[in-house]
Amino acid sequence: MSSTRVGKAAPFPPLPGQPYPPTRNHPRWRGAPAADFDRMVWGARIAGIFFLADDYIDSGKMLDRITGFKAVRTSISQPLHKEDQAEICHDMVFRAIKATSHPHTFDQLTKCTHEWWDSNIHEPFQNVDQYLAVRRVNIAMLCYSSAYFRYTLDINLTDEQIYHPLMREAEGVISDHVGLTNDYFSYIKEKMTNSDDTNIIRILMDHENLTYPEAKIVIEKKIRQKEQDFIIAGMAVLNDPGLGKDPEVYRWISNLQYCMGGNLAWSQEVMTFERKLQSFTNMLLFRVEDIT
Repeated sequence: MSSTRVGKAAPFPPLPGQPYPPTRNHPRWRGAPAADFDRMVWGARIAGIFFLADDYIDSGKMLDRITGFKAVRTSISQPLHKEDQAEICHDMVFRAIKATSHPHTFDQLTKCTHEWWDSNIHEPFQNVDQYLAVRRVNIAMLCYSSAYFRYTLDINLTDEQIYHPLMREAEGVISDHVGLTNDYFSYIKEKMTNSDDTNIIRILMDHENLTYPEAKIVIEKKIRQKEQDFIIAGMAVLNDPGLGKDPEVYRWISNLQYCMGGNLAWSQEVMTFERKLQSFTNMLLFRVEDIT
């Protein structure tokens, strides 16, 4: 691991006047907010290959690729299809992750990733509640993302801790926030590519007869509500007699809030989401923070 200075995570619950959800302006920060820099590099690379792999199965397409991707995580010996560049990429990254991870944390990452692959069903949504119930799982945040974030932060929790109902609910709220945010920013792009059939804005327009501006307002309110829901869910974890006494659990909850702010920032910056077509400035409560 590198000797990069590790910064401090923002306090949780957020202090009065504290930007919430927090984020960092990474181009201006040479280290990492709360993790070793080398782990951040591999964490970013594994996130990248998951984004690319997800495109293979988006909208129910190319589901036959899942077997090869799952095999890489299971065997860590060689790709199922030796000439498949996508599987080779997975293989290289997972070898590095395994070499730098606690063995049990790596096993959790593998299990959670398989859960995500198995959740990739393509079904039409009829309402917001159904959308949230399914998207909480297949948005990936609840499955592999939480696992590789823990790897990146070098947080090693037991199975009992990560599968505790209170912990799952806290991570689930984050998953809801990520799914709603991604759909909010990606709608225009998805509409232009005829892939918006599972986007929550399209669902609201089709099934609740809302206009596009009306649907956006509904989602903005739900995103704000999820941010408040996480404070309640996170405090429930920290106030639990069993979970709350572990400092690593506190470190995990205090870092989870960055998933909301970071995803908002990423959604604004990445060009594929056509951020110039969006008007979400009123809810962006985060700003560049100093690390002390």
